[in-house]
Amino acid sequence: MDLSHRTLAATCMMAAALLAGCSDGEAMDDQPEVADEQPAEDAAADRDPSELDDDLPPADPLALEALYGDELAELGVHLTDRGGLIDRTGGYESSSEGTHLALYVAPIGDRTDDEYVDGIVELARLFLPDVFDRWPGLETFDVCQELPEDEETGYVSTVTQIDIGRSAAADLDWDTVELADLVRASEVDETFALRVMGDLQMHPKVIEAQRTAGNGGRDGWGS
Repeated sequence: MDLSHRTLAATCMMAAALLAGCSDGEAMDDQPEVADEQPAEDAAADRDPSELDDDLPPADPLALEALYGDELAELGVHLTDRGGLIDRTGGYESSSEGTHLALYVAPIGDRTDDEYVDGIVELARLFLPDVFDRWPGLETFDVCQELPEDEETGYVSTVTQIDIGRSAAADLDWDTVELADLVRASEVDETFALRVMGDLQMHPKVIEAQRTAGNGGRDGWGS
């Protein structure tokens, strides 16, 4: 097994301990109940985007459907009700005054491994640097891709995560960024974590991105 494969394997084993927001394998029963979910999503999608102009984004992640819902749908995903505005100063708590925005996206239909890997860059380009430009009080941001809910266990697994700070986001050209650029940046900037979990670590595009980026930075993908 070569160095890049060992690095990726180590990242997988460490992922459960490292992920503050995107947990790999989370029971839906453990999530807060959302009454009358469909009308809430419709209301969020119909919200005037100008109402979201503030120092910080709204605490409810579904409120961002008005801004990003159409483009997410074109990518084959939608926002879930998990995450939102988070206070990470003493842990990981939902807060209207938090300075971290956590978003989770789930597939609308079937989603291939290729689409999940491509989605890392596609989602990065969609949200960055827009979230930092739009909300000046926001300090950090992460977005996770989820697998569909397991029908037998009710668990939802996270397979990719980008977790990035304002300064790191400012250093990248999001119009042209590729996966190898994200790998390289995550290896040298401690405020930027790129995580790929499960079988996706061994996807040819992931291996090639790490090979292209080289392994001259920190050991692991943003760990």
